[in-house]
Amino acid sequence: MLHPPASSQNPRKRRASHSPKLNTLPPGTALPSDPITPNAHLPVGLADETGKKRGRTNTPWTAQEEQRLKQMRDSGHSWSEIAKAFPARTEGSVKKHWYKDMHYAEFAEDESAALREAIKEYEANKWKAIGQKLGKPAKACEQYAKEHFKNG
Repeated sequence: MLHPPASSQNPRKRRASHSPKLNTLPPGTALPSDPITPNAHLPVGLADETGKKRGRTNTPWTAQEEQRLKQMRDSGHSWSEIAKAFPARTEGSVKKHWYKDMHYAEFAEDESAALREAIKEYEANKWKAIGQKLGKPAKACEQYAKEHFKNG
């Protein structure tokens, strides 16, 4: 078995650039000749106050947003068109919310009855077990129950 010759550097590793760094000041510190840019210290991809999309917000979806998403999806809009209607959310986050939390939120009559029985069997706060029994996401089961089974 042949082994590559031993070397002090791994050829697969990227070598550090030996070019001088342009700005070694701490983030947010501007040079006197530089124009001061708001949020210059933020990584590329995060938004400023102008409403541009930001990465990873974790902002909960409102009922109005979910309704708009459902209407747009049902009327055949593309994901990029839909994402434009939600300026603070990325196309990926909109798509993920649809498939993970909303897509399975529609229940047929027999599924609705099965959900009601599973709630009685597992207690209303055991959404993960209920979802597994029905083959639907726990959040979809919980949301459907809250909207359709108001009085238990």
